[in-house]
Amino acid sequence: MEVRVNLGHGREYVPRLLDTKLQAALAYSPAIVIEGPRGCGKTTTGGQAASSLLAMDEVEVADAAAGALRGLLDREPPLLIDEWQVAPSLWNAVRRECDRRGGAPGQFILTGSSTLPDNPIRHSGAGRLTPLRLRTFSLYESGPSNGAVSLGALLRGEAVDAAAEASLSRQDLSEIICRGGWPASRSMPLEQSLQFVESYVNAMCGIDIRRSTDTPPFRSTETARRVLRSLARNIGTTASVSALALDTAEGETTPHVSRRTLPAYLEAFERVFLREDCRPWGFQPAAKQVMRVRPKRYLADPSVATAALRVGPRRLLEETVYMGSAFESLAIRDLKAYADANDAEVYYYAESGFEVDAVVENRDGDWVAFEIKLTCNDATLAKSKRALNKLAQRAQEARKQPPAKLVALFGVNAPDEHTGLRIAREEDGVAIVPLATLGP
Repeated sequence: MEVRVNLGHGREYVPRLLDTKLQAALAYSPAIVIEGPRGCGKTTTGGQAASSLLAMDEVEVADAAAGALRGLLDREPPLLIDEWQVAPSLWNAVRRECDRRGGAPGQFILTGSSTLPDNPIRHSGAGRLTPLRLRTFSLYESGPSNGAVSLGALLRGEAVDAAAEASLSRQDLSEIICRGGWPASRSMPLEQSLQFVESYVNAMCGIDIRRSTDTPPFRSTETARRVLRSLARNIGTTASVSALALDTAEGETTPHVSRRTLPAYLEAFERVFLREDCRPWGFQPAAKQVMRVRPKRYLADPSVATAALRVGPRRLLEETVYMGSAFESLAIRDLKAYADANDAEVYYYAESGFEVDAVVENRDGDWVAFEIKLTCNDATLAKSKRALNKLAQRAQEARKQPPAKLVALFGVNAPDEHTGLRIAREEDGVAIVPLATLGP
């Protein structure tokens, strides 16, 4: 994606996939709330569309009266209110101001790195404040993917362009996974970016988690780290709360976190947008696969998992099984960004003894199934084709509309094979796509 200059703030701005959706929402909604993990670029992205700024570190609003709050909001729209949750009273003030202005669209852009516990004083904002989700940079936004294979085109059932060529080495992928998609570390040397992510994880466990909850302060920073490490070890799995709790034990001297306590930590990580599970998909909205199967555990960025476990690029290369899980996490993150750009959602499919890694479905019911594998070789390709074709058969038996496309999504070629992964293509009814060619 081309870098453009943000004339309003004097900094270079790397366009985000959310830009188009933000502009569209400003045309119909009085206020927009851009949500996502701290450091993913919410303020910068919101600033592209804003005409004025209200920064929480520049004003005192905690005890301000309604009239004073209204005065703070009396600035040229759209007014960007950065990290609104620092002053929760602003939520109701914005809602009231939207009403006072007759519901005129494009008045406010709020950014938030955490959601507050349910509070009866705070109105829901339904009909006034439209939420939008921003994630860390996808590979298409940050550059390693050329975006030649469009998810939107896949949802329309269009053929994959055989000329879409791209290549990432296993070393490239290990560094991409550990570096993450954080805007602040995008231009840092690798070693500095790894230190950045570790500091980020420490801050989330030590400060942000406690800020996001009004539960009595029974949590400790170390316990939060143990829970995050458990999530990191179980990334891409449907681990139960019990399994996650047992996995927090560290030797004989550190007992595991209680099953009753751990859900509070999981909720806290969700409140700061560091945890983002993937829900199951079924042929009908109320299918048992949707109602009974546990969600898959993912974190906001694969680098959070590697940093929590203190796994660097070289070690990740040696841990081939875990690198496969981390690569799946990377692919799911990107799929969610591309799905958002196409008004679609990402799920996974599971039944007894059978699973497909991802299903992307739009509002009209068009869907694309993905099998995600780190390495492309004869065995993984055959396995992916079997799973994808089996899902297509299940859809036919359930009288569900057929998939728009079946996709085997890979990272790298096996070093001793030449399967042509660098060229996206279709084979036996399955599109074979390198992640480095996928885009919105």
